[in-house]
Amino acid sequence: MSLLCGSLLLAAAPLAQCAPEQLRISDIQIARAGIAVAPVLDTLAGAAPNSNDLVLAGTVVAPGTSLTLVSSQLGGVVQEIHVTSLQPVRAGAPLLTMFSQPWMELQREYLQLATVAKLASDKLARDESLFSDGIIARSRVDESRAAAQMAALGAAERYQSLRRVGLSAAAIKSLSASRNLSPSLTVRAQYSGIVFELPVSPGQQVDAGMTLAKVGRDGPLWVELQASRQQLPMLKVGDLLQVAGCSKLRVIAISPLLNGANQSGQVRARQLDQDACLKINGFVEARLLRASQQGGSVAVPEAALVQRGSDKFVFLRNQSGFAVVPVQARAAGGGMVWITGPVAVGDAVATQGIVALKGVWAGLGSAPAVVVPASPAKAGQ
Repeated sequence: MSLLCGSLLLAAAPLAQCAPEQLRISDIQIARAGIAVAPVLDTLAGAAPNSNDLVLAGTVVAPGTSLTLVSSQLGGVVQEIHVTSLQPVRAGAPLLTMFSQPWMELQREYLQLATVAKLASDKLARDESLFSDGIIARSRVDESRAAAQMAALGAAERYQSLRRVGLSAAAIKSLSASRNLSPSLTVRAQYSGIVFELPVSPGQQVDAGMTLAKVGRDGPLWVELQASRQQLPMLKVGDLLQVAGCSKLRVIAISPLLNGANQSGQVRARQLDQDACLKINGFVEARLLRASQQGGSVAVPEAALVQRGSDKFVFLRNQSGFAVVPVQARAAGGGMVWITGPVAVGDAVATQGIVALKGVWAGLGSAPAVVVPASPAKAGQ
């Protein structure tokens, strides 16, 4: 009866709808069996971070999306390097300057196509004026319009090429006005961050697409933690962790796989601030910040939890002995569990002598108790 009730409870029905089984045991039998009880709590005493026993060790890493590769779309020879590795840079800061013949050709092509586009636009304006006066045919205006559109597209394509290489809109406007071609191409940082690597040197020939620098973008770091098989049920995505004397972390992912060598699972947490106390590749320990209360749940010692099959129960003390109460449970840390079921704050549950109670429940023992359904009114007494 209890197993069926427990399965139904866990599947759909509220736990309070099923009447628990009653184990009728006298006080003398309870004393002889060494059965002890503990009160049901609504608040975990000592839930401060320094009292929690769940501590995870791990390594600080850069988020996979934070590392950016800086490369040039044009080849050339490195002339000057403006930064060093491990140096912080701001977005737009110059990283290196190189001499590039393709860069000059790209500027020339843009100026040439921009000039062609301007001439085509002027010609279209004249032809539209002549057409409105009835001097030329519509076909000539259509041809001029098509030519102007194609010329504008060519100039726009080279304009975007200049922008991709790193030239600002103001610099392109200045180039159009001065028509002064420059062979010096400055490669700039796209984001603020730290220069991790700068694998080039002055005088080096670089090809288009070659990596010139690796920059780690500013932002919260990740910590890859290892949790044992016993610790994993105590964690969930969204939990807060505290690194001693440093940042707080939020759990963002828990691996569903275990390491075959040590049976541990990987837990990924993200730094909530940008405190510089966390260093990439640094080894840290983080303590779970467990809540002192869980809405709709009460806390009991982990030793009070009894499992039969896939269902969980507690032995709830009442006037007739103990009621076998089905519950849903989640680890709370510190040797405690949160449970949901027909159990109220102030009730008492068995924490010692569980083996004796399980024997009575199964109809074993020298003085077996009668097992009958307990009334809902007495189950919580």
